[in-house]
Amino acid sequence: MFMQRALLAAVLVGVICAVIGSYLLVKRWALLGDAISHAVLPGVVLGYAFFGGQFFIGALATGLLTALGIGYVERNSRIKEDAAMGLMFIGAFALGLALISIIRIQVDLFHVLFGNVLGVSPQDMLFMIATGVIVILAVTLFYKELQIWTFDPVIAQAMGLPVRGLHYMMMILLSMTIVASLQAVGIVLVVAMLIAPAATAYLLTHRLSRMIAIAIFVGVFSGVSGLYLSYYLNIASGATMVLVCLFLFSLAFFFSPDQGVVVRWMRKIKNQKLEEIEDAVKAIWTLTRDEKMVTSKVLAKQMGISISKAHGLLGQLEKSDMVHISEGVASLTDSGDRRALELIRSHRLWERYLVDEGVLDWDEVHEEAHHLEHTPPELIEGIAEKMGFPDTDPHGSPIPGKGGELPTRLERLLTSLETGKFARITRIEDEPPAVVAQLKVLGLKPGVSVKALAHENGALQIEVEPEGQVHWLAREIAENVWIDAE
Repeated sequence: MFMQRALLAAVLVGVICAVIGSYLLVKRWALLGDAISHAVLPGVVLGYAFFGGQFFIGALATGLLTALGIGYVERNSRIKEDAAMGLMFIGAFALGLALISIIRIQVDLFHVLFGNVLGVSPQDMLFMIATGVIVILAVTLFYKELQIWTFDPVIAQAMGLPVRGLHYMMMILLSMTIVASLQAVGIVLVVAMLIAPAATAYLLTHRLSRMIAIAIFVGVFSGVSGLYLSYYLNIASGATMVLVCLFLFSLAFFFSPDQGVVVRWMRKIKNQKLEEIEDAVKAIWTLTRDEKMVTSKVLAKQMGISISKAHGLLGQLEKSDMVHISEGVASLTDSGDRRALELIRSHRLWERYLVDEGVLDWDEVHEEAHHLEHTPPELIEGIAEKMGFPDTDPHGSPIPGKGGELPTRLERLLTSLETGKFARITRIEDEPPAVVAQLKVLGLKPGVSVKALAHENGALQIEVEPEGQVHWLAREIAENVWIDAE
């Protein structure tokens, strides 16, 4: 019989703690559960000392008084809610310990603090059942109101909901849940049963209703399996139930499909590999446009990676039918060329967006756009539409169209500008960054007109219009500037 009562108690604790704990977690009231669970100790001691072991009324009263005291201290002082919780539960717990030292009671305090589900009495069971019925009934009747109040009390108040009434109702339900769970898991461990199942469910779903359901399953499974483990392994029942619950939380923490640490790490590795492959596609497109033969060695130099890694990337691209390799020379297939232009479109649109929104200056934007260019196409097209489908990026490079078409224009290098001639800068190469930064300092950017004054040993002397500033540019610098072909 005692085992049946213990099993039912474990199920009830799992259910009511999961339901109330879900609201606590979403409301960010985890510390409140801890505060009230410790604060009921004085009531427990007084109940055992003066009411023949009937600690429920005293524990419930001290729990409610603590909850009200937290709100009172917060409203009438500069003390914030978290500090008020800490002060109240420390004070109440200390009072309970003081009463224990003054009042000699014949009670195993280990069971009071850490629970003994195998010692649940019929009267304890009735209180737990009554609490379970009240909690489930209250949450069912006021589900929508509690949901709105939990997520945004300001909106709840604006909608005319009884915000203060919902607040005190939750305080009462929380206090009843804690008191009902004391016999099973004790004062110290009840907060774990309140928070751990809800935290586990929180990692597995984004909907409150589904979160409550998952939390109930976790709580019940932890209670039942913990009870059996404690019985056969001769371990404290409350601690075993909590350990099982924390084990399930650990599984969700590491392997949750959306937020699991291991899953996110594996996804990150996968994304990094995909980005490397896409970077290789874009690098091959650039090299091909510059009329260079793309070998593993050339690709490795272009991307700043080892030759063996470049060789591996070419192999992966060939398997995915994005590259054709003949006698060690790679060329993009139609699908590879299409993907390269999509990446270039994404990169240049991100550059345009970041500069137009004032996030970065045009000489700083290339690296950031390189990380963002792998974003989904629908996001890129949304950005393009927002900006009115711009034609060029901040460096003057044409932005490929949505269908992959790349506008062409007649242009030539600044180094080819004849002495005494004027020309308008059409484009600045966006790499290397140091060169781009130097050109910016000199006032050279797309749209600026320059005049060639002299050529000497590969260097070029220019005059920047309309300011009339004169600069000498080394060939390595001037070769990054493109001008009108006329």
